[in-house]
Amino acid sequence: MTLGLDETVEILRTRHPDEQLRLGSIVAPDRSWFFTVYFDATGTELLACSGVKNERPSRADGQKLQL
Repeated sequence: MTLGLDETVEILRTRHPDEQLRLGSIVAPDRSWFFTVYFDATGTELLACSGVKNERPSRADGQKLQL
């Protein structure tokens, strides 16, 4: 599951293509969510944020987990 990805792409596309960005990441204590935050070059303005939920594959279907 992802949150805010479409909005993040649209926000970053509207910025000048040569503008520098600063990135940060936030990981939930239980590692269930991973967020990426996008700041302007000075690091003072939060431009966008997207999140990805870490979902473990279901084994209920009898499928084997492949690495």
